[in-house]
Amino acid sequence: MLYPYSRQYAREVNKEPSAPPEDNFYIAQTGDTLYAISRFYNVSLDDLIESNPEIDPELITPGQKIYIPLPPPMLNCPTGAASYIISKGDTFYSVAKKHKMKCSALLKANPNINPDALLIGQSICIPKISSSYINEAYRIKLIYPYRWSKIHNERYEGIDGFFHVLAPSGSSSLYDICSREAFHKLKPYGSRPSISKTVADGHELYIIIPSTDQPMEMHRQSAIVAKYDTPVEISGKTCEYLIIRTDKNHLKDILDSLEFISG
Repeated sequence: MLYPYSRQYAREVNKEPSAPPEDNFYIAQTGDTLYAISRFYNVSLDDLIESNPEIDPELITPGQKIYIPLPPPMLNCPTGAASYIISKGDTFYSVAKKHKMKCSALLKANPNINPDALLIGQSICIPKISSSYINEAYRIKLIYPYRWSKIHNERYEGIDGFFHVLAPSGSSSLYDICSREAFHKLKPYGSRPSISKTVADGHELYIIIPSTDQPMEMHRQSAIVAKYDTPVEISGKTCEYLIIRTDKNHLKDILDSLEFISG
């Protein structure tokens, strides 16, 4: 039930209407009610009425501009999450893309927000989905899912994937090192892995994608094979090449975040 409302009533209780941002409005459609609109934007009916003192709550007509007040800031974001203020032009998809996450992860962190009804100035939670890995010995940086655990300094893994860094010794060409990794006699990438050339952080490198007959126990292992600008010393050995083994699902994310640290 809508409460009777008038400007005279507002003056009597000495309650000033709130002033939502000018761009936060909704154009009423046939059959709309203030209650339905408040539910759509997840704001209180009282706040919606207060923000629209010129509108009769019991007489909404199509074409009316109804200003939407901002809901209270998020107070219970998931552990490690950061707040984000919606700007003009933001959508749930663009915010998720900006923070390199899936919309489903953003929705999970904001269960009380309608993704189709974002408001300028509204606060939402951005879940922490990645952590930084920095290895001074291997001279690399990369991003990995924050839920993965450290197995040892060169390997992290979780229920949905892993990465493992190593630096083979010996002198050869980058392609030869890649071929040796891809076509090992134990066939860790299956019998017909594919090799392709690409660039990351200004370095030419190869990626290895397993074939469909890869053994299940390899957990869809793929690899990135690169050459250092200058050799590195690791455990008393001089190494010219870097290999990062990771599951196929996280290969692109790790490749996109890979940085080489100057010696």
